[in-house]
Amino acid sequence: MRVTPLGAGQHVGRSCVLLEIAGRQVLLDCGVAVAVPEERRYPELAAVDVSKLDLVILSHFHLDHAGALPYLTEVLGYNGPLLMTHPTRAIAPIILREYLQLRYRKREEARYDLEMIDACFERARCIQLEERVEVGEISVTAYYAGHVLGAVMVLVEAGGLSALYTGDFTTVPDHHLSAARLPLGLRPDVMITETTCCTTVRSSKRLKEYELCCKVQDCLEKGGKVLVPVLMMGRSQEMCMIFEEHWARAQLAYPIFVIKGTAQKAQVFFRLFAAWGSQQVRGSTKPFDFPHVRFVDTEEVLAGTTPAVVLAGPAMLDGGSSLELFKALAPDSKNLVVIPGYCLPGTVGNLVQAKTRKIQLDDKEIHVRCEVETVVHSDHADSRGISELISQAAPKQVVLVHGGESLMKTFLPIVKKRLRVPCHSPAVGEAVELPTEESIKVLASSALAMSAEVVPPPPVLDSVLASGPVAATFTGLLKRQRDTFELHARSAEGLERCGMKMQRVRFRHRCVLPAEKFRKAVSALGSRRGISDEWSGSGEAFELDLGSLCCQVQPQGGNVGLTVLWDSAAEQEAELVELLKMLGVET
Repeated sequence: MRVTPLGAGQHVGRSCVLLEIAGRQVLLDCGVAVAVPEERRYPELAAVDVSKLDLVILSHFHLDHAGALPYLTEVLGYNGPLLMTHPTRAIAPIILREYLQLRYRKREEARYDLEMIDACFERARCIQLEERVEVGEISVTAYYAGHVLGAVMVLVEAGGLSALYTGDFTTVPDHHLSAARLPLGLRPDVMITETTCCTTVRSSKRLKEYELCCKVQDCLEKGGKVLVPVLMMGRSQEMCMIFEEHWARAQLAYPIFVIKGTAQKAQVFFRLFAAWGSQQVRGSTKPFDFPHVRFVDTEEVLAGTTPAVVLAGPAMLDGGSSLELFKALAPDSKNLVVIPGYCLPGTVGNLVQAKTRKIQLDDKEIHVRCEVETVVHSDHADSRGISELISQAAPKQVVLVHGGESLMKTFLPIVKKRLRVPCHSPAVGEAVELPTEESIKVLASSALAMSAEVVPPPPVLDSVLASGPVAATFTGLLKRQRDTFELHARSAEGLERCGMKMQRVRFRHRCVLPAEKFRKAVSALGSRRGISDEWSGSGEAFELDLGSLCCQVQPQGGNVGLTVLWDSAAEQEAELVELLKMLGVET
């Protein structure tokens, strides 16, 4: 098995991993990087022979995981199977179209056009949660990842080998989404995991949300406006739920403006796919109905003078409505800009997070006099969450992707020493060869499976999640017929299926015992099995039937000549051993 990052190797962005498993090639995600030079924007797809790809899997709709997919299919010519979930299939084309239009407005070249986006996603095959899909000799099972609507982790199996790819995930539930979940005891040969926040340990999420809402309320009460740059597909719904909860608790009436466009489409999809939401969403009769939210144009916000919260995209202030509003609101000290997540280096959002007070934009210098608040409201798992998921999955090897190089160097020893799992953090284009155990497929009978004894997994240091059965042991008959192996129960039926017959071996043991010792042994046996202790003292030989044993007795004066016979089938019975010991016979 081999794992090669074609993107997101020791950095965040352009996620794309080539998995070579049992002679098959699977491409996991195909994203782009933003705010980087063109030569580093797309994955290193030149390293792949597209005609040899057996399968492409998309974990979720974010640009850094899906943005290069049309280039792969429509430009490079991949026309094989393409798997993703229904929400991803519905939302990704919208995200990609907006990304392309933004590039057009910036007069930047793109490697595909708008028509190619629709053509790409029309060929997608959708998968359900925990559905096992067979694509040729490859099996794929999707598991809930949290993070964004429709995001999944995937278990890829082929030729007796398995690989778990996490994509992006979160282990802490949001207001609108649940936490990632996996079945116990997957034990894949390799786990390929994101490490965006692998050195962060977060405090209480609810406390952070309360502190954020208090700062927002304070700004509004002073007559200012609050700009929250967010991903409009997912994060805007989360922020609306947080603010609406605080508004109800504090009895506030300030408007919450959401810039028209993507957010309205998001409302439709989030209601349509409410089954993917959190328990709070699934239990609501009208999910995502917000009494204080209004969808407005950018111009209406700029023209207004009343205090308000404004949610606008994109999240990193690298163009669009959020950047336009930032230019207008940043110079006023009454206003507040809240950055609720990670911003890549090279973006305006990253400069704002760094508290840069003068930012050059389009030959114009922006003086940032407003308050700036960075809230770690990430939809990525932190160090504790990643470690817990590794412990729960119990992989044989771990490969780190989608994280900063320095962060990976810190986290890698934790996996190796604390979790005691071999770990790798390859750069882009660097292949990791993973040793695998040769496996043989064996067909087992139901009778044998029912008799199997469950073996618990080995303990994992500092983990409470690594529990549950992961293996079973059994004793049976192995039949080989050319390249096929069958396991059957060790019984008459199992022997018949294997074309074998039951053979019995007759054991014989001769010894001489004192007559008195033999009489006491027979008396003790008689009290248990209803055997008479009256035996002939005439010197004539006779047989004594003791069930599992047959004793031939020949009186010899004060002694007894004894011949004990038994079958091999009864040799290990506890009762037989006890009988032999009482008669003084060593087995």
